[in-house]
Amino acid sequence: MVQRTENWSREWNSSTKPSKQRKYRRNAPMHVKDKLVSANLNQVLRDELGTRSLPVRIGDRAKVMRGDEKGVEGIVSNIDREEEKVYINNLDRQRTDGTVRELPFAPSNLQLQALNLENPDRIEKYEVDDFSDIQVEEEEREELEDEDEDEMMQQMQQKAEAREEAQDSEEEEVEETSDAESEDSEEETEEVEEEEEK
Repeated sequence: MVQRTENWSREWNSSTKPSKQRKYRRNAPMHVKDKLVSANLNQVLRDELGTRSLPVRIGDRAKVMRGDEKGVEGIVSNIDREEEKVYINNLDRQRTDGTVRELPFAPSNLQLQALNLENPDRIEKYEVDDFSDIQVEEEEREELEDEDEDEMMQQMQQKAEAREEAQDSEEEEVEETSDAESEDSEEETEEVEEEEEK
């Protein structure tokens, strides 16, 4: 049975038209996009699992195979399944306004070097007995968690500072308006007094 939604059909995947291929990927439901965000495996993982690729998960160790960051390895810190992008820890760029932005990578430009096996069911069907060669070390996962906590604390501090600045600016505006109103009232009283003297 062909699975259809209003803007998506499995039939488009077999089309020779590039426009339908793009439409298939763009409008695919999330359970299909989960599989679209898959990356190539290195030779050790291929030999152990007997497959060429796997869906990427947060906590996997990946190596960049193409682009300016070619050859760099890191732990996957975030996955945007909607846009089919993968983010790797400590790979970012500083914008001209000073903000830091993580670099997005297409999963096809990555190669998985080790897997996050906190949930062993992920590779249950491959019948692997020894996980030591294929899983990410606990130290690497702990470092990622610590860095995530630090980032959260920094974001919370930045938000608190932004709130304080906004409150200060509001207070300054209130003071300026009250000063202006008091000046206006003083001018009005002076005018009234002058009229009374006349």
